[in-house]
Amino acid sequence: MRIPHLGASPYEYDSWRQSDTEAMALNFVEQKFNILYPQMHYDGPKPNYVQLEFQITTFLIAVLYKLFGHHYELARIVPVLFFIGSAYFVYLIARRFFSAPAAWIAIVLYGSLPLTFLYSRAIMPESAALFFFTGCFYFFSRWIDEDRLPPLIAASLFTALAISQKVPTVFVGLPMIAMAIAKYKIRSLWNWKLWSFAAVSLLPPYLYFSWLASISEYTFVSGIASKHVLPNFLHAFYSDEALAFFRGELPKAFTVWGLALFIAGLATLNWRKQYPIGIWAAAMVLEAMTVVAVIKFNYYLIFLGPPLALLGARFLQTIGKSRTGTAVSLGLLAITCWTSLQTVLPSLHKQHTELIRQAEAVRELTGKDDLIVVGTDDPSLLNASNRNGWRVTNTLPGKPIEEIHYFKNHGAKYFVPLKGFIYGDDGSTKAYLDAHFEKIEVEGGYTIYKLQ
Repeated sequence: MRIPHLGASPYEYDSWRQSDTEAMALNFVEQKFNILYPQMHYDGPKPNYVQLEFQITTFLIAVLYKLFGHHYELARIVPVLFFIGSAYFVYLIARRFFSAPAAWIAIVLYGSLPLTFLYSRAIMPESAALFFFTGCFYFFSRWIDEDRLPPLIAASLFTALAISQKVPTVFVGLPMIAMAIAKYKIRSLWNWKLWSFAAVSLLPPYLYFSWLASISEYTFVSGIASKHVLPNFLHAFYSDEALAFFRGELPKAFTVWGLALFIAGLATLNWRKQYPIGIWAAAMVLEAMTVVAVIKFNYYLIFLGPPLALLGARFLQTIGKSRTGTAVSLGLLAITCWTSLQTVLPSLHKQHTELIRQAEAVRELTGKDDLIVVGTDDPSLLNASNRNGWRVTNTLPGKPIEEIHYFKNHGAKYFVPLKGFIYGDDGSTKAYLDAHFEKIEVEGGYTIYKLQ
């Protein structure tokens, strides 16, 4: 299902985030081949170090680019392989808590959910996060059952890497705490293995994000947490904006059928034996209510995918114990998968062709080291052009002319509207550019202004 359009550019759905990720991989190849120094193309001259997730996905893409050249197929292969790994862990978890038939159903559900489908082929870190997220749950549950060090070590490393990819994966700690308390009771408080697990899981991500904060121009991780999530996470879910977001995005992310199977799975779960799956699901619902309700990025819902697929498989297994029940179960599975496919297909054919053509013109008419300004707050055009520079973000409200001269005085050589579009412009910015700067007209209406 993921092979068609594998060579598509990042300039499709979520082109901002996809192109940022791909640009960081390219910067590893062309600028500094060091996983601890991720660079973006904005805002300003090089280097633009940024505080984001541990760059496993981008660095692997950079290695492939170095070996085989710059091909988008190589960039997409990395998240697809991480998806295969996470699907395998979903299978193993379902076998451990349910049965082999339920495990196969879980893989089919997990792989076809719209959000999982789209972001397992997207040039983004979500697929790697899902791999480590599902892996840490699996290995921790194995350690609880077996009490051997190898699964605990694996669980510690996978948890640390999951958090380093996406901090909200820390919510997987809730079912882990529940499993530990169920096994060790009060002794959990002084169990050295649990404390060691916590240290290995939490300390490396903390040190990594702290290190990046010390060198980065943009502290996205700590900035989003301190400015947006922490002040609002206790009450954001009840806001009209959050409720509207969930009403619109949950059905698109998992389909109405998938959500119904999730709820039915919770109702049929054997809570005495299978409580870790139920608590895992509840933990990720809590993550949605506290973190996603504030950020409102649909792809942050992706961590609901594994428990949703597991619980849907549990329900379909439960009703499929007779010949009639099997037919009903397979019918529900087929309807869910078909609905998912119809949801994702339109997204696979949409490329931002105007942006791609304008970027081709920029690469042809400007030098590799020229700084440019793009007329949008979205950096996709900068990334597609493979140029450093600035976005028009209206950082000087009501003073667009001063903003243009700010860019010019800091070395910007060209101003590039997106086929005439300038973010927040009432017409005065374009009029000023037309009157004061040389225009390079490109066939198709892709005007470029020469600032100096």
